[in-house]
Amino acid sequence: MGILLRTEAMKVQWSIVILLIFLDTTVNAAMGIMQLDSLKEFFMPNWSTLYMYSVNFHAMFFYPLYCGILASLLCLYEHRDGGWRTVLSSPVPRYKFYYAKYLLLILILALVQIIFLLGYLCTGYLLHLPGVIPWDVLAYTIVGGWFGIFPLAALQLILSIKIRNFGAAFAMSICYVVPNIVLTGFHSSIGAWFPFTIPYYIMMPQTASYAPRVEFYSLWFIVLLTGMVYLFSGRRFFVRRDWL
Repeated sequence: MGILLRTEAMKVQWSIVILLIFLDTTVNAAMGIMQLDSLKEFFMPNWSTLYMYSVNFHAMFFYPLYCGILASLLCLYEHRDGGWRTVLSSPVPRYKFYYAKYLLLILILALVQIIFLLGYLCTGYLLHLPGVIPWDVLAYTIVGGWFGIFPLAALQLILSIKIRNFGAAFAMSICYVVPNIVLTGFHSSIGAWFPFTIPYYIMMPQTASYAPRVEFYSLWFIVLLTGMVYLFSGRRFFVRRDWL
């Protein structure tokens, strides 16, 4: 599996990945700074309010959108000139190729979370914000948001394998993300069944004035159940598909 993972990593267009991560961090940091200034009469500027402003757009739009884009990039090489037939003609079991792509996808998504966190911390230090850094909130939302993206990563990988056209896959990812404006307004026991909403439910601190209504146990039950269903459905589809 290690060799397969390194091979998959060599196919990735890392310049695009780095650009996307930099864009996410920069835009959300800028939005956090602007809202911190414009809303200072209503919410005292501190580490918690900066995180609330910064994570809002990241969790609702950028992170789930990037999940679809990155999944499409991971399959871009094989969609060219019959690459799937070439790759799958090797004696390595098909399911290992599928798991290698999924593992690389969630590792890149972990990198997105880490860089977002570093961007938030750098922004806070540059602004000399008062108060203490909410490390307990950061630990739960950053790590939890990463785990929460697993079902969507499995679903997007299935779609990226099926859809040959990168533009179509990108458009579909946008269509999935836009309804988050409405769906995240539902209670998590309803909205979390749509996997692209889960990062927002987990990452938006419940102390925020516009935080979604979340029930901890039902949310994580949905994450576990849908994650397993999408992952093993994707494996079944990948192994049984007639690639010829």
